Amino acid sequence: MHRFFGGLALVLVTAQAFAQESSLDSARAAVRTNGNDVNASLALGKALRRAGKYADSLAELRRGASTLAGHQPDGAMKLHWELARTFIAQRDFSNAIVECRVVGAQTGGAASGHACTAEAHLLWRRATDASTEIAQAGRTYESKVAEGRTLALQLKDAEAEAAFKDAMTLNAQGAEPHLYLGKYWFDTGKTDQGIAELKRAVELDATNPEALYELGRALPPGQDAVNALQKATHERTNHLEAWVRLAEVDIALGKNADAKTAAAAALHINAQDPAAHVVTGRVALADGKADDALTEARAALGVMANSASAKLLMADAYAKKGDIDLALEQYQAAYGLDRQNPEVLIHATQACIKAGRNTSARAYATTATHDFPTYGPAFVALGDAFAADGDAAQARTAYDKALQAKGPVDAAAVRAKIAALH
Repeated sequence: MHRFFGGLALVLVTAQAFAQESSLDSARAAVRTNGNDVNASLALGKALRRAGKYADSLAELRRGASTLAGHQPDGAMKLHWELARTFIAQRDFSNAIVECRVVGAQTGGAASGHACTAEAHLLWRRATDASTEIAQAGRTYESKVAEGRTLALQLKDAEAEAAFKDAMTLNAQGAEPHLYLGKYWFDTGKTDQGIAELKRAVELDATNPEALYELGRALPPGQDAVNALQKATHERTNHLEAWVRLAEVDIALGKNADAKTAAAAALHINAQDPAAHVVTGRVALADGKADDALTEARAALGVMANSASAKLLMADAYAKKGDIDLALEQYQAAYGLDRQNPEVLIHATQACIKAGRNTSARAYATTATHDFPTYGPAFVALGDAFAADGDAAQARTAYDKALQAKGPVDAAAVRAKIAALH
């Protein structure tokens, strides 16, 4: 199976890489026209970084910085800051700090050096160190973005929002504060606010692969999510997370062939990434190939033994095969590894209903609604468990709560379930 997926992914990624190369043509042409233009060098270095071409980005930025050294200090400072960001993207903290020191050493660059260093500390989520640098950077767009990210790490909602909003006033065309605020809101359960900010980030910076990915991740499965994720993978062909999420969305939409293509791309990018194996297994399961799904789950666990998503895939595969006892063992293991994921309990509930284990189904669904009291799908699962057990009154109560709760609930389908109760 991997040989087929790998070959398919190679064709796909090669084609997408060609599309990405064409989007860089204008930036390359500008540098060829005037190699001494700091803005052209900066734009090309940034575009290459976004495309995931880090070595090429570093080479261009270093060329630009050496060319401008001594006669355009402000331009050199910008190039060294972009060098730091490229090292951050590579998760190379030490070299990022070196570049931030160069930024700070430029004439008038002290504040920028501190803001750059704050960005570098955020790579390792060092909020205290980042705060120290931000305090010395003053009130600039970059320092306020870094401050917002730092406060978000500390779960200081109001303060983080205020810092991001301040950054927006300093640069109305900057996408970064909208991106980071939107991601933070979505990750902390403020889905609608998060999506609104992420849409604004994409409006301001339509080729930013991170903004496109985060929007596609936040949107419910649908064509808008597909469009955002496809654009993200066009802008950065090796964006594994975007390919994985695109495959997940395609599975949810019943587009198994498209999901297989996206999963193949993820596996081609990094066959040692557990998420790539899990989503490949999800595609196999959607095609009714439970044994292939088990193979992928085991491959993921071979890379990361405590992968909750791999355990969940294994549980679903066993359930598909009718091995309910083995499935329940893996559901319990998956929930033990990730108690923030209500889907584990919901999947366990549905597996028990299918196997006629109604008492267990009610137990899993009850736990889901207890642990996630505002999550609508948990109440749908509880309603299904009661309905399977013939308790129409309890089922109706659970379904009614699902309609009032948060989360991705198909209201029409729930109302149809209520109507079907006797």
